[in-house]
Amino acid sequence: MEINSQLIIDRLSQRMDLDRAYVVKYQFLDQESHHLVLALKPVSGLSHKVLKPIVELCLMDQENISFELIFAPELKNKIKLGSLFYCYAILPQNEIFSSTRSSSLISKGKEIRGILDLSERYYEKAIAVSAEFLQGAQTFAEIANYPRALFMVHQSLESHLKLLQVMVEGKGNNVHSLDSRIRNLHTHFPRFKAFFMGETDEDKMRFALLDNSFNAVNQNRDLDISAVDASQLYDHCLVLQAAIEKLFRYFTEALQAEYDVLVTAEAAAQAALEKSRLAKMREQEQVDAGADFHSFPWPAQYQSDVQELLHQIRQDNNPEQMMLLNYYVSDAHGKGLFDFPQQDNGKAEIYLVVIKKKLGHCHFRKVAYGQVTAVVAFLSTDFLETKLDQGSRFSHTIWNESVVLYRHSRYKPTYSVVPVDWHSTLFKTSTSWTRNSKLMQDLLAVFSFEGLSSSQIAVLFLNQLTSIGLYSYLYLRIGYAPMYVTIADLVDWTCICDKKVKEFFTARNEVEEILNAELLKQMKGRVYELPSQLAQLDMDYFRSKAKEIAAFFIGLCDQSIRYMELKSEVKLNEVI
Repeated sequence: MEINSQLIIDRLSQRMDLDRAYVVKYQFLDQESHHLVLALKPVSGLSHKVLKPIVELCLMDQENISFELIFAPELKNKIKLGSLFYCYAILPQNEIFSSTRSSSLISKGKEIRGILDLSERYYEKAIAVSAEFLQGAQTFAEIANYPRALFMVHQSLESHLKLLQVMVEGKGNNVHSLDSRIRNLHTHFPRFKAFFMGETDEDKMRFALLDNSFNAVNQNRDLDISAVDASQLYDHCLVLQAAIEKLFRYFTEALQAEYDVLVTAEAAAQAALEKSRLAKMREQEQVDAGADFHSFPWPAQYQSDVQELLHQIRQDNNPEQMMLLNYYVSDAHGKGLFDFPQQDNGKAEIYLVVIKKKLGHCHFRKVAYGQVTAVVAFLSTDFLETKLDQGSRFSHTIWNESVVLYRHSRYKPTYSVVPVDWHSTLFKTSTSWTRNSKLMQDLLAVFSFEGLSSSQIAVLFLNQLTSIGLYSYLYLRIGYAPMYVTIADLVDWTCICDKKVKEFFTARNEVEEILNAELLKQMKGRVYELPSQLAQLDMDYFRSKAKEIAAFFIGLCDQSIRYMELKSEVKLNEVI
């Protein structure tokens, strides 16, 4: 049977505000049936009763097609309630008209799965209830209590009809009249009424005995029913239930097939999306990370460890840019942004600045892998932009002279890079050094005081002398010290220039190793109990160490001042 869908839509759309239209095909009693679901816009202002004759007129030349009218919001609500019938009806292949370009009302496999599972649970429950009532009908029939036997048949059939109601409406009710239930289902399945109640008056009267038996038993009334009528109604009930189950299974199997197709398509789409995501990630890693890391000529024996370490830092921090400031290996060395001297070393060490949008709590880290250790300072993009705009010598040097190992594709800086004002820098640093060198000289004078006898106080002063000298050197030589780090970390940070400071604090014996640990401790003015090896030392040892530390840092700082004099082409006495 061919349905002229376009002709039907052309007629209906001219006479009513259609939102969507669907042709539902289903098998009932081994015959294909067609049912038209017309979803109306709620603003039409016309009731279903008024529109029904109009639809009948439009379908007059279309044979064997039934229809129903429903407002679009009501249709959506029934699907939300779990209507198997409407969920099947609105499948894309059943849609013959849509007033909008929006997709199907139901699009996700999990929604269809939920409706199928809900329907299946109700089906199992309804079948079990029906079977119990049929068993009860047989029991009453054996003792010739036919009114109660038909009462049981009524309840069994009611359970099946309620299953169909849930299939259509998404929920059931407690209406016990079979006649009322069948008439309501007749709207969706027009062949129901004749098939259930019969077409002759005799058949209709016999079927009415089911409702009459139900009412008689509930009202405790007698009802004369013959064994023949009871037997025929019992057999008819079995036929009806089989037809209902077959109809139910038709919709569940059709919707299950659609679900399988949808899940397969969703899985394929998800797999394709994941494959694309992984491909882009690998491509991004190759372009943004791997190629840049491998482009730097690392010594062969450290190549794999360096690569792994750099990838680990990049993966852990998602940086905008990674820059190499200096490195030390056994048979090579960095160019030394801050005048690095050549020398041989043991394991490889690399010194990096990592640029991130936001730093959080991380400002400085030491990371090791295999034979390679990375000393990493983290700078924010805002900090770098501000410092470059201010002409900061540290930011200017690392931005223009470091080796860029990695830059994320999203990072496209357009910073204003203001040249360093060496004349002003020399003035500021020399003023700071004048103040700090005076502090160091004053601390050194304290050690000359004969009344100083406490080893704990002596170590505290040595710690402060080291701290002042170290911060002064970093300010004069580099112009930047990482925030929130220990004195020992600052010693490592000086290696972006050279290893003079680190070598100075490399112990030559056990006592020096213990003392250096105290000198590089964050004391913050506190007096700690000393290890026994230090507590028993003579005060002259501490005086000698104070002179050594002061002389070392004063020499480094004076060299840094001379360096800036060369850069600014001005002598310090001319500035002062």
